[in-house]
Amino acid sequence: MSDFSFDVADVLVVGGGPVGWACALAAQIALGKRARVAVVERELSHPSAADQAEPTLASRVYTISSGNLRWLTEHGVKFDLARSAAVTDIVVSGRDGQESMRISANDAGEAELAKVLEHEALTLAISTRAQALGVQKVHGTVASLHDLDGQKLIELADRRMLNARLVIAADGMQSKLRDLSGISATAIVRSYPQQGVVAHLLCAQPHRGAARQWFLPDGTILALLPLPDVDQTAAVSMVWSVSEARADQLCTLSEADFLDAVNSASQHAAAATHRINSAQRFPLTLVRVANPVAERLVVVGDAAHAVHPLAGQGVNLGLVDARVLHDVWQHADKVGADPGHALLLGRYRRERFGPTLAMQLATDGLFRLYNQADHPFLMAAGDAGMRLLGRLPAFRRTLSTAAAQ
Repeated sequence: MSDFSFDVADVLVVGGGPVGWACALAAQIALGKRARVAVVERELSHPSAADQAEPTLASRVYTISSGNLRWLTEHGVKFDLARSAAVTDIVVSGRDGQESMRISANDAGEAELAKVLEHEALTLAISTRAQALGVQKVHGTVASLHDLDGQKLIELADRRMLNARLVIAADGMQSKLRDLSGISATAIVRSYPQQGVVAHLLCAQPHRGAARQWFLPDGTILALLPLPDVDQTAAVSMVWSVSEARADQLCTLSEADFLDAVNSASQHAAAATHRINSAQRFPLTLVRVANPVAERLVVVGDAAHAVHPLAGQGVNLGLVDARVLHDVWQHADKVGADPGHALLLGRYRRERFGPTLAMQLATDGLFRLYNQADHPFLMAAGDAGMRLLGRLPAFRRTLSTAAAQ
């Protein structure tokens, strides 16, 4: 843990997840080695490399697009590829269980669309590189936010005061900084009537790099994501978006009954044989802010645009936030090397508005379309439309390119 060793930070990131650390990395690289960059996070430390050597896969994993991975590796972030799995195809099935669409890396001219990585491994890799370049880490919890002579003043719970020319709020869906800044006043924060249930499974069938998703007749959405082999056995990560009552049931089922439920819903596509870890649940929330920028403050990641996980794009949107900030900060010398200048923040806002809105409309629209129990013809129309579009090579190329960005 580092102390805040300078009077005023150029960029102060609040939130120590992968998106927060990616923003700090972007700032340090774009603004130069003399830039004063720090990350405030609640955790005292991240899992060490030794911890990551443990064979058990962490329960929380992300599907990171090849474009984001390429940007990170180009800037010196190193991953343990033995703990990752490549995604080469995304296969979507409708209510009848038949394949409606297949998005392939070949359509985008890529070797892979994405890799599945553990939360801890991703955070460790990015934070290690950022700190090696000079980013400082501060342990603490934000208590208040104030404006002070063209700067932001953050008071931590232990009464320490931190000054910054720009604050990045990367503190998640329940962002305290978003609330303190006043941005929450115009934000849309809505809980979905479903919860996500996650578990890792051993399988008799190899996944062959395919991430599979089923829009089921009961309105639930099941996804099986590739994982690296466990003890030389194929493995997948399951994410099942279900009602709260169904989530209660799934999390209390015996292993045998749980596997039966998954295999039945997926038509035995993976032939799951064992549950590696216990099933866990998490809430599903939509967050949309009208404007992610305030004076000398930017809200990023889930704090700005949390989406339904059906497309696996939540953390990817946040990593692209970091990439766009990096590009915007490349022009900081034209505004007095001020990373929080209104001109730069305005450019960031314009560049992120359209892409994040499009992703939210797409994921929210699909969720709503397939949760029309009272209007089954709408769900059937969705199946038919997806099958039709899936037959169009140009459409598949567009989706595969977008998935790999």
